[in-house]
Amino acid sequence: MEQQRAIVITGASRGLGFELLDLLVGVGARPIAIGRGLDPRHAAAVANSACIFLAADLSVLESLEQIDLAGALPQTADEIVLISNAGVVEPIGTLGTIDGASLAAAFAVNALAPAILARKLLAATGAQKTRLRILNISTGAARRPLPGLAAYCASKAAAAMILDCLGKERSDIAIEHIDPGVLDTDMQTTLRSADDQALPVRQLFASFESEAKLRHPRDVAREILTRASLL
Repeated sequence: MEQQRAIVITGASRGLGFELLDLLVGVGARPIAIGRGLDPRHAAAVANSACIFLAADLSVLESLEQIDLAGALPQTADEIVLISNAGVVEPIGTLGTIDGASLAAAFAVNALAPAILARKLLAATGAQKTRLRILNISTGAARRPLPGLAAYCASKAAAAMILDCLGKERSDIAIEHIDPGVLDTDMQTTLRSADDQALPVRQLFASFESEAKLRHPRDVAREILTRASLL
């Protein structure tokens, strides 16, 4: 019997997440996308039952808790794969200048969301005895302190540690951290456009573009999915 897999992806409205979702829809994987919205291309895929969409604001704890993953997952899945891709780089600024609400929102999207979704999937897989894999789209910033990006660095590092703790607690769950490198996305545009005082390392991000180091998200998405045997 052919293996049945359910793939859940966050942050699929643009950038790398858009390309990951687009490739999965293209091969008939019928992925489940979670977020505030979808690109019109994928909204059409939802209408055609080629994709499932669960609306949620990942920056709000109450919205995260209300996500009904169990109701969206197929009862016959042998394996569930969570691609934790959603991420926000804001607030940009030195720690003395960023406000608490923005800091909390960054941790909600970058760290709480993968933790809460993993917890929900644990409950679903436990009831169905389904295998669980988590692909955490991480960043070099999770391992490198960058002035002006304390919220991003710390929250992405927290996500990796939370999932690593889960891996120690449950050896049957496969967890992989993936650093996609520097991509030609809106996030990079935001970083290049930041104020030098707010982001003392802005020139580093400007150099990625001037030295043609930015990769196309489509190419990276295909590499990630191919390596994970999802294409």
